Amino acid sequence: MAEYFIDALGEMCPVPNIKIREKLKDLEVGDAVVLETDHSCAYITINNEMRRKGYKTSVKEIDNGIWQLTVRRVK
Repeated sequence: MAEYFIDALGEMCPVPNIKIREKLKDLEVGDAVVLETDHSCAYITINNEMRRKGYKTSVKEIDNGIWQLTVRRVK
């Protein structure tokens, strides 16, 4: 199981979403992508979209206004 990191600090929508979608194409079952963002709309939009698509997601605020969104391929 691999884990990939995307630094999207300072990037506005739709850039973080595009970056995570591109990386998800390479994931195998069990792999994860961790996206770090300071744009609240990005983590909310991506989290909702990934859950609809069947990925397992988790979000944590690691600092004031900075979130880490983890998206894991489960199937």
